[in-house]
Amino acid sequence: MGWWENQHGNQLRISGTATFASALLTTMAAAQLMFLQDNADFADYTGIAIVLIVVGGIGLAISAPAFLNLSARAKTIEVIMAKNSMSELRKMKPDGDEAARILGGGHQEAWNSFLQEKGLKKR
Repeated sequence: MGWWENQHGNQLRISGTATFASALLTTMAAAQLMFLQDNADFADYTGIAIVLIVVGGIGLAISAPAFLNLSARAKTIEVIMAKNSMSELRKMKPDGDEAARILGGGHQEAWNSFLQEKGLKKR
């Protein structure tokens, strides 16, 4: 089992943080290239900015898909938990079960307590 699989329950937070950090790094480096490279005080940082854009782009390519996938699963749980109709809840329960299993941690606990509250799962 790899490091990522061992982080079950923390994956959404880790991928969100990595995505935000990579996007911020890429944006700041792009701002340096677009606006500051002609400024004499910042001209020496152009090479570093190019390297940081590449590093940030690689970080986004790795972390953003995982974040978007996990975020969509968390949103699925939220949408299902907002439903009031028992027939809709029964119909959407397998999707919520899968999303909670993949997210783990607090999402799994919240999902299980929600199902128990609605009478869809026994203790």
